[in-house]
Amino acid sequence: MLVRLIIKLLSVFAALSLLAPTVVADGPGEDPTVQETGWGQLCVRGMLKFFEGKVDMGMVSAGELSALGTTPKVGETPDWDKLRDLEFVLVKLTGADLLTALGRSAKYMPRKNANLLHLQGLTVLCTKTGETNVVVAASVNNEPILPDQVYKVAMTKFLAEGGGPFVGLKSLEVVTKTPHSLARQIRLLLFPRGRIAAAKSSYLFPEGE
Repeated sequence: MLVRLIIKLLSVFAALSLLAPTVVADGPGEDPTVQETGWGQLCVRGMLKFFEGKVDMGMVSAGELSALGTTPKVGETPDWDKLRDLEFVLVKLTGADLLTALGRSAKYMPRKNANLLHLQGLTVLCTKTGETNVVVAASVNNEPILPDQVYKVAMTKFLAEGGGPFVGLKSLEVVTKTPHSLARQIRLLLFPRGRIAAAKSSYLFPEGE
């Protein structure tokens, strides 16, 4: 019954999303705590490339991206020295905890929120309730995220240690023994003349919200 309800919600929101804007503009000085950025999603793609075939999705927090300084725009070179300190790992966690973290991430959009997650590999369906947002459902590979299922996620070491929207979540289990530096992965993605693309928002709202 629950699975059927989630699938129905996914189909309804997918249809509504066709009417809603999904492309996020990437300009100079863009604030990653307000919306997803092409730079943030590029960082996540670097993690997914490293763990290719081993993970379901990837994420990085807005607070971490903000700490790196000004968001690079299309054609700019990232600050490699700062990026070198951003390490990532592979973790396992339950769908229930994942949905909790996504709820904290989406809660204040489009207001500033250091807990906002920049995502790749999943879609988050939201609706507004008063001044905040509620996550209705989420999907990975067109399949609904189920509370009892365990998912493999590429994320920063900070998040894996219970930082940001993952604070207090008990099912987090780090799989990789040694954290990996993100700088090398981004260099590979941008070599020889790769460009930072505009972000496509992972958070979908019904038209008008």
